[in-house]
Amino acid sequence: MASPTTGFSVVSNFLYYTVIVSKSQKEISLNFYKQWQREKNICPAFNERVIISAKGWNHIVGNKNSKKRIWNDTYRRLKLLPHARDIINKSTTIQNVKNQNGKVYFALEAMRLIELKNGKEWRKVRVILEQDKKMKKVFLSVMDKKQDESRK
Repeated sequence: MASPTTGFSVVSNFLYYTVIVSKSQKEISLNFYKQWQREKNICPAFNERVIISAKGWNHIVGNKNSKKRIWNDTYRRLKLLPHARDIINKSTTIQNVKNQNGKVYFALEAMRLIELKNGKEWRKVRVILEQDKKMKKVFLSVMDKKQDESRK
């Protein structure tokens, strides 16, 4: 029900608050990403530089021809960007190689302590790199997976 003084319902106020907070996180993440692009990111697993380009940013936030994402998914991935940088710069093992539609994708993984609304939790964080036409590795995406309770 809408408030007579503001015209916003509780849900609308929540959505308005979410948009303001979300925009702030996107701006913070974009600044981080721009700085990350200027760094020399050498991945020990490949013993070569990984390129941090607009392709990865567009994929995560759903710009241009990338998959459109709901905001919660985008927000979670934006918060994982510092973990992605760390995994790329420290990983010595390629977890998976996939050939799909004529492209080669590599997965790097690590267990990371992730900040959540209600505390911290260990999660598997996966970084996806794509091999471009010049055989260079390009950051494409980052995601996390909650550990199965029975496996802990």
